[in-house]
Amino acid sequence: MTTRRETLAIRSGEHCPKTGWWQPLQSEDRDQTAPSRFVGQGCVMPDMNGASTLWVQSGNASLQTDY
Repeated sequence: MTTRRETLAIRSGEHCPKTGWWQPLQSEDRDQTAPSRFVGQGCVMPDMNGASTLWVQSGNASLQTDY
């Protein structure tokens, strides 16, 4: 039996619903993966390079970087 994992997505400027690592879906350079950011619950989700973006929870530890 497999379980389906729901993806939680949130836009820049909205409050983070859950503490953890978040990955931006959009980036200016489509050839490179944008780094994840650690965001605490209740914090405002950041813009990416000055532009609004959609953030999803990151499950890949190799993408995680500390700012």
